[in-house]
Amino acid sequence: MDDQNFEVLEEKIDQVLSMLSRLKTENRELQQKNTELQSVVDEKEKTIQTLKSEYEHYHEMQTEIETYREKQDRIRSKVETLLQKLKEFEDIQ
Repeated sequence: MDDQNFEVLEEKIDQVLSMLSRLKTENRELQQKNTELQSVVDEKEKTIQTLKSEYEHYHEMQTEIETYREKQDRIRSKVETLLQKLKEFEDIQ
C-alpha cells in the first residue's frame, strides 16, 4: 500500500468515527426525549384512569338517582290513589 491509500483509509476511518460520534450523541438525545415522552404518556394514562373511575362513579350515581326517582314516582302514585280514595270516602259521607 502506498501513502495515498493510507491517507484515503485514514480519511474513511475519520469519517466513520465522526459519524459514530454523531450517532451516539443523537442516540442519547433520542433516549432522553423518549424518557420525557414516556413520562408524559404515564401521566396521561393516570389521567385517563382517573377519568374512567370518575365516569364509573357518576354512572353509578345516575343509576341510583334513577332508582330513587322511580321509587318516588311509585310512592307519589300510591299517595295520589290513597288521596283519591279518601276524597271519594268524604264525598260519600
